[in-house]
Amino acid sequence: MATTPMSVQDALWLTMDRPNNLMVVDGAMVLSQPVTLDDVKDVMLATAARFPVFKRKPLRRGTSWSWIDDPAFDVSQHVRHVTLEGPADMAALQRFMAERRSKQLNKRCALWETFLVSPLTLDDGSQGCAVVSRFHHAIADGVRLTQVMLGMCEAADGTVVPRVARNGTGDGPFDPMAVVASGATETARVSAAAVRSVGGAATGFVLMLATSLSDAAKRAGQAVTDPVGSLTAAPGALAAVPGRAVAAATGLTRGGLHGIEEGVAVVRHPDRLLDALEILGVEDHRTLNDLSSVTKLLFTDSGDAVWTGKPGAKKAVAWSPPLPLSDVMRTARANGATMNDVMLAAIAAGLRRYLALHDDRLDEVVWMVPVNLKPFADNLPEELGNYFALIMLPMPLDGGTPKERLTEMRHRMQRIKHSDEAVLTFGLQRGVSLSPSRMAFFLTNFFANKAVGVLSNVPGPTGELRYAGVPVRQVVGFAPCSGNQPMTATIFTYNGTVTVGFATDARLVPDPDVLVDLVVDDLAAMRAAVGRSPRAPRKATKPAKAVKPAAAH
Repeated sequence: MATTPMSVQDALWLTMDRPNNLMVVDGAMVLSQPVTLDDVKDVMLATAARFPVFKRKPLRRGTSWSWIDDPAFDVSQHVRHVTLEGPADMAALQRFMAERRSKQLNKRCALWETFLVSPLTLDDGSQGCAVVSRFHHAIADGVRLTQVMLGMCEAADGTVVPRVARNGTGDGPFDPMAVVASGATETARVSAAAVRSVGGAATGFVLMLATSLSDAAKRAGQAVTDPVGSLTAAPGALAAVPGRAVAAATGLTRGGLHGIEEGVAVVRHPDRLLDALEILGVEDHRTLNDLSSVTKLLFTDSGDAVWTGKPGAKKAVAWSPPLPLSDVMRTARANGATMNDVMLAAIAAGLRRYLALHDDRLDEVVWMVPVNLKPFADNLPEELGNYFALIMLPMPLDGGTPKERLTEMRHRMQRIKHSDEAVLTFGLQRGVSLSPSRMAFFLTNFFANKAVGVLSNVPGPTGELRYAGVPVRQVVGFAPCSGNQPMTATIFTYNGTVTVGFATDARLVPDPDVLVDLVVDDLAAMRAAVGRSPRAPRKATKPAKAVKPAAAH
C-alpha cells in the first residue's frame, strides 16, 4: 500500500474538526435533467483515478499524519442516491445539505461523499437532479476542490474543463479578492510580486509578530487545565503583543506615523487610522496597507450581535436562484467598481437590514476571505493539498446611500489589493500548522473568532458545463466555519449568472433564507439607484419577510 506524507497545512485542517464546526467543503451542482447513480459513480471513479487521495485514508504515525491507500475502497460506499421527503424542490435540497453539513466524515476511509439527489423539481417546474459533494478540507483547499468539481464536467462543446475561469466576470484585471483557481501566469505574477515586497523591515515585522504570538501561545498553553485544551487565561495571554506589534509596525513607516498615539481605539480600527494618514498626506500606501493588515490580525473583531454565541451541531443553508450577472456588471461599470464590490456592498446592506429586523446594529463585521497563492498549470497537481491564505475584510455596515456604501466597499477592497496581507497571513497560517497542538488550537481560535465567518467568491466558467452529458444549471459551494463563527457566505458566478448563499448555525442564524432575500433585494435597489440600467429592475426572488427576533444567548 502506498503511503504519502501529509503536509503540515493539510494535517492542520484534518485535526481542526469540531462537533459544532466541521472542516468540510460542501458543494452542489443542479442539473437540468436527471442522471443515473451509475453515471455519478463513473464520474467519481474517474476523479479518483486522476487524484489518488480520493482512494486514500488518513493515518497517524506519532505526531505526524500520512495518506495511505485504502484496500477496502469501494465507490459505492461513497456515492449514494437520495430521495427527498415531501416536495422535492430547491428548499428541500437546501435542507438536505444543511443536515449533511452537521455529519462528520468517517476518518477510517477516504474523506469524501457524494449524493445523487433525484428527482428534483426545479424552480421552473421541470424535473432535474442535483449532485451534492462533501470533501474534507484536508484533501485540498476550496480553490482546488472547486476545480475538481468543475473538472468532472465537460464544456458544451465537449472539451474538458480543468479549471475555473480566470475572472468569471470579465470585469477587468485579476482580482485577488476573488478566489481564482486559474490564470497561472497572472497569479504567479501577483504572488511573486507580493513575496518580493515582503522584504526588509516588513520581514522583520513578520518575524517579530510570529515570536510574539509564539510567546503568547506558550503562556496560553501553560494555562490549559482541561484535556480538550480550553484556555483559562486567553484574555491575558496576548497582553504583551500590542505594544511590541505597534512599535514594530510604527517602525515600518517612513513618515507621518510616529506622532500618532498607540491608542486602543486606533489599532482596533486600522482603516480609520489609514483614513487619517491619507488626510495628513502620508503617501507610502503599500507599507501603510501592510500595517492595516497586521493590526487587523491582532486587534479587530466583529463585535457582539444577535448571531453571537457558541455554535451548535445543527446547521441551516439557503441560496438564491441564478441571478443575471449582466445586471450586476451594469451597476459595477456605472460606478467604476468591480462585480465583487457590488456583491459585497449588497451583502453588507443585507446584514445591516437583518440586524435591524432584530433591533440590533453593528458598525462593521469582519469576514475571512480565502485567496489562492499558488499558480496552477492547465491541470491540477495530482497531490492537490492546501495552498491559500485567509485575509481579513472589515465590512462596513453603516447606513448611507447605495452609492456611498458601494464607494466605501471599493475603497476597502483597494487597500487589501495593494497590500501584502495574503503573504503575511499565509506565513502565520504555516506557523500555526507547525505549532504544538495546544498552541495551534489557541491560535486558530484566536484568529477565527475575530471574524463572523468565511466569505468565498468563486468566478466559475463563463459558458455552460455538462455533467454526464446533462447541462449544469447552477453551482454553489460553502466553505467551513471554524471557532465560534456563526456563518459562511458564498458568491458563485457561472454561465452568465451569479448565486449568493449563506450556510449558518441553525440556532444563531436560523433563517439564512431571509439573509439571501435581503441581499437580493439590495442588489435590485442598488441597480435602480446607481446602476443606470436601461431596463426596468428585474425581481429575482420574493421580498424579504419579517422574522421574529432570535432567542437571546
